[in-house]
Amino acid sequence: MKSRPYNNLWKRLHRSAWEKRFPLRMMFELTYRCNFECGHCYVPRSCGRKGELKTKEVFSILDELKEMGCFYLGFTGGEPFIRKDIMDILWHAKNKGFDVMIYTNGSLIDENLAGELARLKPNKVDITIPALRRYAFERISGVKGSRNRVFKAIDMLHKNRVNLGFKTCVLKENFLEIKEIYNFASSLGVPYRLDDRILPRLDGLRKPYHGPSTIDLFECGAGMSQAAITPSGELKACLMIDHPRFGIPDTSLKGAWEKMKESVISIKPKCPARAKLKK
Repeated sequence: MKSRPYNNLWKRLHRSAWEKRFPLRMMFELTYRCNFECGHCYVPRSCGRKGELKTKEVFSILDELKEMGCFYLGFTGGEPFIRKDIMDILWHAKNKGFDVMIYTNGSLIDENLAGELARLKPNKVDITIPALRRYAFERISGVKGSRNRVFKAIDMLHKNRVNLGFKTCVLKENFLEIKEIYNFASSLGVPYRLDDRILPRLDGLRKPYHGPSTIDLFECGAGMSQAAITPSGELKACLMIDHPRFGIPDTSLKGAWEKMKESVISIKPKCPARAKLKK
């Protein structure tokens, strides 16, 4: 349990980021490529064919992020470990003092990577567990043998004392296993969260789509104290808000951030009740 002084410091830090409008949190999509074929993924396959930033370009963005006051930095995809330079990027971020989190399916983590992650000591390696049983797991991932590879990686990381986190997206293939997945996480002492939202894909298609969804840009901090960077080097308000995008290579991260803030501030709530509350 976190101490009260820590919680107070955390609250002051987030309040300061909101008031001064600097990017305290950033999610970095290093790639849209993935070795899994999950049907519920919000990233359409066509995105995997788009260009990606080179290693030095990623370093440059990380350097600028640090200067702007960013502290919490999450690396995601696609599958981030599909990039050959992933550990170079993670070490650069760690040496810059970022609080590093890695979001992965875990299937590409071998013994060597598990050992290096143990030395890196990230805040968390967050692994998606689609299911416990092989049939359900591989029906969701779309890849044979994926279940065993993921759980082998979990075992190696746990033995190397790497901080882990687990999450599950609720689907018809796994909803009967949710309690068992929770118990598995508890047995390892690993934090577990359940994601029961299925949102439209980045290309706007609502397949899969389970009912309407809304994202309140003004209350969650998106575009004000947190944002996301795409594999090609574009800034956007968050992972699930794909447009508008602001090109970092065309200006600078700071310039793109200022343009995005102006865009977000100009957006007014459509709900009359919410509009009254914000006055």
